[in-house]
Amino acid sequence: MPNKSSLKNLLSRQDTWRGRNRSLRKKIITTGNNSLDRLLLGGWPVSALTELVSQQDGIGELSILLPTLKHYAGEGKLCVWLDPPYQPYAPALVNAEVPLDKLLVVRSKDSREWLWAAEQSIRGNALLFAWTNRAQPRYSALRKLQLAATENLSPVFLFTPLAALKAHSPALLRIELESLKPNILTVTMHKLRGRVPGAKIQISLGDVITERIFLDKLPVNINYPPGEESDYPFPLKHKVQLLNT
Repeated sequence: MPNKSSLKNLLSRQDTWRGRNRSLRKKIITTGNNSLDRLLLGGWPVSALTELVSQQDGIGELSILLPTLKHYAGEGKLCVWLDPPYQPYAPALVNAEVPLDKLLVVRSKDSREWLWAAEQSIRGNALLFAWTNRAQPRYSALRKLQLAATENLSPVFLFTPLAALKAHSPALLRIELESLKPNILTVTMHKLRGRVPGAKIQISLGDVITERIFLDKLPVNINYPPGEESDYPFPLKHKVQLLNT
């Protein structure tokens, strides 16, 4: 039968879980949204891997991360975006008061380079946003990132496709994002110590309805005066293709 001293030492360990006791949770940072904070038991976990699973990119997942991005970038921390599916929209980031000189976009060539860039960013104490669409990392690779994250002083965010839910994840926090209505994001809890899976909330992303439109579909007058089209270095069709790449 253990004595009181040994029991106290056991309960003081960070790897000992006391059910729903929140006092032993690692440090967190508020999401900037009260409803989301309540779902996450306070906010985004720091020094840990957070996985955001969605059926498609560009449904508003970055909107819920803007307060966190602003906080860390404002403190002078480098914010690395690894393989984002779209080019970051600078005007929206500036409007959110995010300093652009603290953002670094990295494009990897293969899964090995992706893992190296992700791990180096974490160990360099950067705020990492990493998309897995191209890399498709295995559990062992994600476990490596989770271990590296324990020494980081900020959250680590991993964006994965819906198919990732079929596999186990070493992430401390795992949530699913879904947008069934314009500018409404449904957040479903899948994994968080002290939280029952399946809890859901809805977050409003604003009142303005937005829609992505391909550049060659924009209602812009692109007719040139006779004889002037040849002055441009690329034919018009090629220029539109370049803008869409």
